[in-house]
Amino acid sequence: MNEAILEDLENSQLLMIAMLRVSAEDPSARVGAWDLRDIAAHLAASEREAYVPRIHAIAAGEHPSFTTYNNDDTDFSGIHLDDALDEWIATRSMLIGYVRTLDDDQRTKLTGRHETMGEVTVDRYLEIALRHDRDHLAGLERLAGELTR
Repeated sequence: MNEAILEDLENSQLLMIAMLRVSAEDPSARVGAWDLRDIAAHLAASEREAYVPRIHAIAAGEHPSFTTYNNDDTDFSGIHLDDALDEWIATRSMLIGYVRTLDDDQRTKLTGRHETMGEVTVDRYLEIALRHDRDHLAGLERLAGELTR
């Protein structure tokens, strides 16, 4: 079982949360069109609406088909930064705990079909989630550089 991807997901989340909280000290902080609350709410929603159900469906052997998930047009204005982060922490923790219960076949042999990425296993979908984290982390790192100037 590939434990490294799970540790990478835990660590990337910790780093992103720390960066979001530090950057939140500047109320004007934005990454592109999104303020920090939008980023946190987007991450929580992506985990809840895409990663969790898709990974469950793959592991259950349903061989599901997926379109590209996008919540970029969602209005997150009613959500507070800390509430979004709390939800993301809880959902990511639950997802990682669930994946740790899966056997090797469920993680590496059963697949779903993604419209742009082709056949994806549970472990491949975890890599997609990690890449998503890292894409947002890069934006937060640029923001941190701007805020320290």
